Amino acid sequence: MTILDEAGIPDVLSPLCGLRSLSGQLPDVLIVLVGTRSEVHLSRLLPGALTSDYSPGERVRFILLDPETKVRQGSVASGVAEAADGLRGIAAVFVVCGRTARYLGVDPAFEARLAERRLGVPVRSVGLEPEGPRVLSTDLEDRVLAALVSLCPAATAENPAPPPPKGSTGRLFGNLFVTGRVQRQARERPRRVVLLGAGVPPRAWQELASEFDRLGIEVAGGLPGLGAASLPALGEGVVAAVCSPYLPTAARAAAERGVLVVRSLVPIGIGGTSRFLQDVALAAGLEAERTSRPNSAHEELESLRSRIRGKRIFFAGDTGLELPLARFLADAGAVIVEVGVPRLDRRVLSAEIQALGGEVDVVEAPDPEGQMERIERSHPDIVVASAGLYVPLTARGWLCCLSTELVQLGVYGYAGARRVLGFFCDILDRAGDLDSIKL
Repeated sequence: MTILDEAGIPDVLSPLCGLRSLSGQLPDVLIVLVGTRSEVHLSRLLPGALTSDYSPGERVRFILLDPETKVRQGSVASGVAEAADGLRGIAAVFVVCGRTARYLGVDPAFEARLAERRLGVPVRSVGLEPEGPRVLSTDLEDRVLAALVSLCPAATAENPAPPPPKGSTGRLFGNLFVTGRVQRQARERPRRVVLLGAGVPPRAWQELASEFDRLGIEVAGGLPGLGAASLPALGEGVVAAVCSPYLPTAARAAAERGVLVVRSLVPIGIGGTSRFLQDVALAAGLEAERTSRPNSAHEELESLRSRIRGKRIFFAGDTGLELPLARFLADAGAVIVEVGVPRLDRRVLSAEIQALGGEVDVVEAPDPEGQMERIERSHPDIVVASAGLYVPLTARGWLCCLSTELVQLGVYGYAGARRVLGFFCDILDRAGDLDSIKL
């Protein structure tokens, strides 16, 4: 069994991967991946962070298992303790184990408990087994956020949560709030809100918190937030607002703590942000009249909207935010040709699909060759491409942008809407400048 830091693993395709993005969001958490050398390489090739606001993680370690050697009980816990040796400010440790580690005899839960006794800080095991036919980087983020939920303190007398609303209406399933369009009786003090999201940059948290503050709602914190040492209290009387589309495990974990979990449109675009704020505010107990505060963002962005109106956009990206981005651009007047998504959970994304409209083709896990053929037939004005398609499409003369480059702008909230529209307008302007050059 070998322990390596990031420098010990070659990384030739992606400077940011799922593990490193998580480490950047959780500066006081040590993440230890346990697996064979091939799994370690695979982890380094997972899609990177959805934003570039985080510096590459420095607190990621790898424990390499030899398939020819039987794993001794407690050896992984010893490796975790060794990996944490010399690191200061560690508030928690996450031990990430794939299916291969289990086949080789590793009991992640036992090793985590043993390591916790040795280190004196919380240690949680996080599984990598896919729920579907493949593993996405968001799966790891989802399960890490679920582990963070388990570490959150409970609401106590010293850290109280407001009582649940009376006379509530809405559709609930085991404390899981499926749709945020409910009417609630007015209360003197609305419930506190915790923002739940993966890949959301700090400035987006701040912008959304400011919008809630204008409505008179307290945002108690966010997950992942600032790290394991500053987790918000969870329990009855707290509303968790889901800001990312692929967090089913974390949402269930919060619901099991008695939290009211609100799913709405992802807060991307003017309409999506407004709907998100309204649904969460209603669930928190705010009167409907107070949530319908007029917003001038539509008028302020009209000049940008008019420049992309009628433009044909093809989403071939793989970030997981394609549906809300396409919904926003369609609302702004663009013509969405096709939306490719890495995974299509219709139950979770039903609101986004309905808002986008049934006339747009949504393709789950599209094959690159098929996408290339459909792009050739549909002649879009702009292709939002994954890294694998960007070069061949550009070589064929299509106007492209990288999907990761788009989401790295910070696409959440009203300010994100301006950045997204400005981004597409800049692409069209640069293309126009090139077309005007006479050779």
